[in-house]
Amino acid sequence: MEGTTQKEILHELKMIKKLLAQNLLTGTTQTNQIKKLNAIGFQPKEIAEILGTTSNTVNVALNRLRKSEKKENHETPEIES
Repeated sequence: MEGTTQKEILHELKMIKKLLAQNLLTGTTQTNQIKKLNAIGFQPKEIAEILGTTSNTVNVALNRLRKSEKKENHETPEIES
């Protein structure tokens, strides 16, 4: 790797990260892919790059997921002991 620039190394690492993430997500819906990637710490812009979509699409999906989770948590009655 002698002579390889830092920029080239960073590009290769991004590609490896993208390939690993795509492998993790095979066979799931885009919404579930976004949910999983967000849960493991990817930012919306990174998720968009991995999935080949826009960061706006990712942000809309994340907002819908949050609303859905909030609604589910609000509707679930608490069990009294």
